[in-house]
Amino acid sequence: MVSFLKAESLQHHVKHMDRLIKASLLRESKDRDVVQAVQFMKNLTFEVACCVLFGVEDEVVIKGLMSDFAVAFKAFWSIPINLPGTNYTRGLAARKRIVAKILPIIQKKKEELANGTLSPRNDVIACFLSIGGENVVPLSDLEIIDNFIFLMIASHDTAANLSSMMIWKLSRDKEIYNKIREEQVNILAQRQGGDETLTWIEVNKMKYTWSVAQELMRVIPPLFGNFRTTTADTTFAGYDLPKGWQVFWVACETHMDKNFFEDPTTFDPSRFEAKKPVPPCTYIPFGAGMHQCIGNEYARVKTLTIVHHLVTRFEWSQVNPNEKISRQPLPYPSTGLPIKLIPKPAVL
Repeated sequence: MVSFLKAESLQHHVKHMDRLIKASLLRESKDRDVVQAVQFMKNLTFEVACCVLFGVEDEVVIKGLMSDFAVAFKAFWSIPINLPGTNYTRGLAARKRIVAKILPIIQKKKEELANGTLSPRNDVIACFLSIGGENVVPLSDLEIIDNFIFLMIASHDTAANLSSMMIWKLSRDKEIYNKIREEQVNILAQRQGGDETLTWIEVNKMKYTWSVAQELMRVIPPLFGNFRTTTADTTFAGYDLPKGWQVFWVACETHMDKNFFEDPTTFDPSRFEAKKPVPPCTYIPFGAGMHQCIGNEYARVKTLTIVHHLVTRFEWSQVNPNEKISRQPLPYPSTGLPIKLIPKPAVL
């Protein structure tokens, strides 16, 4: 499964992702004056995850899963009290519906793998089903579903958050918007041949665009922090931490530390273009070390593809220019980021 999310595998799915994102943006902007960008990014990233990561293409199934996962996302952050009417209880019911929708998909993929019409590298579920062999116990259907739910929750909201925050930032900073658009237009100008879909090589040319995204995640990290468990007795900053204690790390403590990032309160994407590397475990929007997010490359490709089509095919402006950021628990524009999204002739 991890191998599917690595660059050498993802590069074969760029064109598929590109077509999905382009079609979704055009649908959303048709006959509509105002688009709720946050909800749209959540819908878009969910659809892309279903199709590209998990090989689920049926629109009815995707819409059903999206509805169930919307309930599950709320339960994920709720107090685990199983009483009628609570988010936790609704989440348990949503999980049962998700299981009922995914089991037939797993069975179909088993049959396709058996008769050779599906490659083990086609999607994450196919990868899970292909685990096995000598001294390796295959995953059960429920284990595959548990991993499917975990990966969907992990990949969806954070990716939707970064895309939404990029729209918010570019709406407010014309200089950065112009630099990103110049980079994207130059990539199209260098394109040869009649194929209009993005390539892996083109995505990797979007260095300034990704530097802006990295700096945005430094200043406003998607995850405020997370818990880790001490594996041995240790000390930190003069405090004794016994083995087994829960420790909460906070991203902004290092992200905004002038010892690691010069003039940390200034938004400066060039700090990620510099040859001087960022010290290990100080920049942690995707975690670090052995716990680093396995989907960081997937998030990069998806975010860059979305931004590419937004700046080359559309113009937009915020309906509420003074919209603030609030944590829900991820940071999002407080009123859902309504924008006026206007298609324009594609750059050739």
